[in-house]
Amino acid sequence: MRIVVVEDEYRVRSGVVKLIGKIKPEYEVVAEAENGLAGVDTILENKPDLVIVDIKMPLMDGIEMLSKLKEKGIKHKTIILSGYSDFEFAQKAIKLGVSEYLLKPVTANDLEQTLLNIEKEILMEKMLEANQTQVLSSIENIFQNIVMGGSDKVEEMYRFLSDRYGLGQNTEFAAVSVYYGTDDRDHINKLKIILADDLTGFGSGSFTIFDLALHQEIIVLIYNSENLQAYERFFQNRAIRDILGQDFKGLAFGWIQFTGPENIKNSINTIRKELKWSIVLGEDILISYPKTRQINTKLIHYPIELESASKACVFSNDPGRLNRLFEEFASWWRKELYHPAGVIEAFVRFASSIINVIKETDYDLYEAINQKETLQKLIDSITWNELHSALFSIIEKITAGSNREIQAVSLIVKKAVSLVNEFYKDGITLDQTAARLNITPEYLGSLFNREMGINFSTYIKEFRIKKAKGLLIGKDLKTYEISRQVGYSDPKYFCRVFKETTGLTPGEYQKAYK
Repeated sequence: MRIVVVEDEYRVRSGVVKLIGKIKPEYEVVAEAENGLAGVDTILENKPDLVIVDIKMPLMDGIEMLSKLKEKGIKHKTIILSGYSDFEFAQKAIKLGVSEYLLKPVTANDLEQTLLNIEKEILMEKMLEANQTQVLSSIENIFQNIVMGGSDKVEEMYRFLSDRYGLGQNTEFAAVSVYYGTDDRDHINKLKIILADDLTGFGSGSFTIFDLALHQEIIVLIYNSENLQAYERFFQNRAIRDILGQDFKGLAFGWIQFTGPENIKNSINTIRKELKWSIVLGEDILISYPKTRQINTKLIHYPIELESASKACVFSNDPGRLNRLFEEFASWWRKELYHPAGVIEAFVRFASSIINVIKETDYDLYEAINQKETLQKLIDSITWNELHSALFSIIEKITAGSNREIQAVSLIVKKAVSLVNEFYKDGITLDQTAARLNITPEYLGSLFNREMGINFSTYIKEFRIKKAKGLLIGKDLKTYEISRQVGYSDPKYFCRVFKETTGLTPGEYQKAYK
């Protein structure tokens, strides 16, 4: 996606450009401009997919710039940047076809989500453009193109629906959103066949089924029925049961009623956001809007003791017990009815705390987990299966990491590492280890450094500090007790080494991570 940033404040402009560069390599800032006048020329020259523009600028403001570009027939997506006091200007910008509105200061999360939304819109419009000749060829295509948006034939589509099918502003509709969360086309086609078979012959209404692959959902539109509530009961009591009976997993079903084809797109967007209720209600429940607004949920009570125990397990390198604690954490959220947003937030908090501890203990494993990607999967989860799977991907990586072979090639160094694991509490030294292996300390030190990429003394120190971190987080011990348990007879010396290694005293570390 090609982007032009038009902003008069250099600090803001450069900050936005840097953020874009970190979000996705496919997002390319092709040019910048410091006011609307320069922005017009820059946009005409570069023909970007997206323009990010401030409203208030010298020489020519953002509103005037957008007006000039519209007069010239230049098509692009637009994000406007503004402060709270510019709301009137923002309203004018929205009338000019602005896609998104961001308040200053712009945060990385807000910008990332906005860019992803724009990217989806562009993809939808390209798909629509490729199918433009078939827009009015069938009622399925018409509905699909209305939902996808971006067509300049939308008014023509509304007229066609009214003239050809009698579907006007007063027509009652219901939309069923079936989230399937997979790219398996056989799976999706089978799902559509079951839906069509179940609906055929039921009730007096008409229905249309189409796929929105970008959102991984099937939409069923029901209309020309005098009893839409009967269809709602039919989906809850029969259709969902039939689908789940075919071994489909990880689905979510949503229901919404509305009036007029012009409300199809907004209504489907609304029920799509409500599908996350499936996380707490279960995949066999039809998520019905606005009934979801009446659900009473419990206040979130976060199990901090499970988090602390799990962090201690990371330090003690016990993936089996960690897996059990993860299962216990997941089960915690099935005992009461909580709001799905609160459950997702709790999962993100739990995962973040575990990943941050992993960063402290095993940086290679931390990079393999990919914190940003894992947390985003949790945030984007629509079903319990997705939420559970995203969390337990951490356990899978930890288990794989614990099964890694020691980097050492020689049997001598492997035995040296094993002796450290066994006798670190006793203050084992290079000389003592070499004596147990019947070799000279010089030879062991040289071989160890060459194969492990770290000298023996530093390895022991870091190993002991790692064990100390686990005790600080997982046990209620005094500093002198921890010092002795990790092989330091002098607590003051232990505290000095700990701070040199971590930048924190043992007490500060405990407060930061426990």
